[in-house]
Parts: sequence; C-alpha cells; structure tokens
Amino acid sequence: MPDAAENRLLSLLTMCRRAGKLLLGFDAVKEAAVRGQVACVLLAADASAKTEKEIRFVCKDIPIRRDSRTMDEFAMYFRKRTAVFGVCDSGFAKKLLEYLPEPMTEE
Repeated sequence: MPDAAENRLLSLLTMCRRAGKLLLGFDAVKEAAVRGQVACVLLAADASAKTEKEIRFVCKDIPIRRDSRTMDEFAMYFRKRTAVFGVCDSGFAKKLLEYLPEPMTEE
C-alpha cells in the first residue's frame, strides 16, 4: 500500500495533468525540452538505460528524478504506459522535487 508521500506525489501529478502541464512519453518530453518548456522530468523505475541516457542528453540543465513506481503502476493512473513524464510548470516542478529530493546518480 502506498505511503503518504507516494500518495502526495500521485495527487500532484494528477493535478498537473488536469492543468495541462504534464507530458507523457519520451517524444513529447523531448520536443518540449528542446523548446525549453520542461521544468523537470520524472522517470519510472523500470525506464530503460537507453531511455535514461537519451533523456539526460536532451535535458542537460533540467532536474531528472526516478520514482519507485513502474510504467504499469503509472498506467493505472494515467491510462498510458510510459517511462518518461515531463512537468511544464515551475510550481508543480518545485513541489515534485520536494517529494523526490534526491537527484539521480550518474553511473
């Protein structure tokens, strides 16, 4: 069962999506990042190493976090199985970074 922090994160992502500020999928996030419209990126736990590497390349100056949920778990909430989420609002991004404060480690 998800704990309170996980529930807050899902609530935040849901509000972000309803506001039209959440992008789902690698291609959508990549295109918006190139235009400078992405404030932070969230990766699913089971995102591939290739996907992570490509997102890191495109989103050099954008905070990237990995969540503990898998693509299938996210699909239950967003009706799309994807590993990459882009937050396009600085307020939502700031709050998301509070919920997932540890940056991804370089490998």
